[in-house]
Amino acid sequence: MRNRLLAAVAALVIATPALADDWDFVLINNTVKEINLVMVAPTGTQTWQKNIVDEDAKRVTRPGARMTVHFDKGAGCKYDLKATFADDTSLVWTGVNVCDNSYVTVKISASGTPTFSAN
Repeated sequence: MRNRLLAAVAALVIATPALADDWDFVLINNTVKEINLVMVAPTGTQTWQKNIVDEDAKRVTRPGARMTVHFDKGAGCKYDLKATFADDTSLVWTGVNVCDNSYVTVKISASGTPTFSAN
């Protein structure tokens, strides 16, 4: 019995670091376009990774709607977000702190510049 308990505790301790690498945040689409795809990369890199979602699920995020973005977090906290819209255009929001913020609202200014707020 004791060996089983020790094995279970060891398995949890070993598994915990792997769980810590999976991160998520809620993205709120405050643009006027539907978002078809969200990708995340450490700020300053082009190492884009797609939102980890169920491939069978349709993931269109309409203006005003929200979606959960799941990704594998690296060593840092600042990430760039790339959204591809229904019209096949893309925008990038840079420097989003995913360690301190659970909600990220993406916007497009009147001049067409991507802006965001986070909390």
